[in-house]
Amino acid sequence: MIMGKLTELLTREYPKPVTLEDGTPVILRPLLKGDEEALVKYFQTLPPEDRLCLKEDVTDPKVIENWIYELNYDDVLPLIALHNGQIVGDATLHFSPIGWTRHLGDLRLTTSTQYRVRGLGTILVQNLIDIAAHLDLEQLSVEIPPVLDKAFYLFEKLGFKEVAQLKGFVRDLEGTESDLVLMVMNLHEKKTKAGKKRAPAA
Repeated sequence: MIMGKLTELLTREYPKPVTLEDGTPVILRPLLKGDEEALVKYFQTLPPEDRLCLKEDVTDPKVIENWIYELNYDDVLPLIALHNGQIVGDATLHFSPIGWTRHLGDLRLTTSTQYRVRGLGTILVQNLIDIAAHLDLEQLSVEIPPVLDKAFYLFEKLGFKEVAQLKGFVRDLEGTESDLVLMVMNLHEKKTKAGKKRAPAA
């Protein structure tokens, strides 16, 4: 059921042209099997401090090769942003259609340094929020190390709330311990509020 709804949505909505705050045109679409080389190049452009906070070593082409090989929108939907054919942003929605977490989704986000503070991250995340709502997911979460404070404010602006800060909970790829902030958005609550706003006055 989920895959049918997702396939229909992706076919109808993407590729999607969008415009950043400074007028830069960008195309959003799901990651495809042929994007391996472009994705490797994209992650190589990220600053070291960004890559250290990722869960896998994205500088290793084998990691990207494995992602592409296992690409399956059943549980991970990567949404990329392209400008002039180059990947400039990557956001992913992780979810499971079965099991006790089937109502939950987890978001991850990276953007090229030169495309930050231009609205790209906000556009990518908002698209994944809309997709998650279409799939009837009820809650979304995102994990953010405090060093990525700009990401914290981006998600907060979109309606995520901090629910926990875990001291020394994670280690980056160099082994340095860091706190982890967990933020959550209740999509069911958001839908209810939106419905009330649209309801006609009695």
